[in-house]
Amino acid sequence: MSYWYIAHADELLIDLDNYMRPTRSGCPWGEEFFRRRIRAAILDDKLQVREVWLVRSASEKHYQAIVRLNQSLDVIVRLTWQLHLGSDLYRGRADLMRAALKYPAPSLLIMPNKIDNFYRPPDYKCHCTEKHDTAKQHELGSRACHIWRKVRGMSPWELFGKMEKTDERFVALPLGCVPMELVMEVRR
Repeated sequence: MSYWYIAHADELLIDLDNYMRPTRSGCPWGEEFFRRRIRAAILDDKLQVREVWLVRSASEKHYQAIVRLNQSLDVIVRLTWQLHLGSDLYRGRADLMRAALKYPAPSLLIMPNKIDNFYRPPDYKCHCTEKHDTAKQHELGSRACHIWRKVRGMSPWELFGKMEKTDERFVALPLGCVPMELVMEVRR
């Protein structure tokens, strides 16, 4: 079973990858980065935070933070705060692009388990037991997860272009105006 939490106007959904990675001080990255930034936002009256939830992700050493606010925020403001508070950069860029393209549910959290004692139920649930890999779901077409099709339904390359997953050799780019042939060059 998978539980889908779509960001409401008064919520920030933050994907904290490598939360336990130690910093120079030895403190886990998530503690130092996320907590310092949210504390500064609260103390400087930039965010009116009602509560913070921290839950384990399906991936090891990764966590999800849900910040419940006392006010509703515009979607772009919410997505910007999510990035500032340390959410995964790819997820943040994809969320911003989905919002700009008016996709439904630009920011969401898919959990393998319901969040215990959470203040609201999940928005959707499906019977999928594997991670909802976007490329795999797209390949499944009409057999893809019905919730994924409803709230996501696009391939990863529709947002930013299809990237090759092959090794390349280094192509040195000069300072100044870079010739487009160097930008486009692929060395194997």
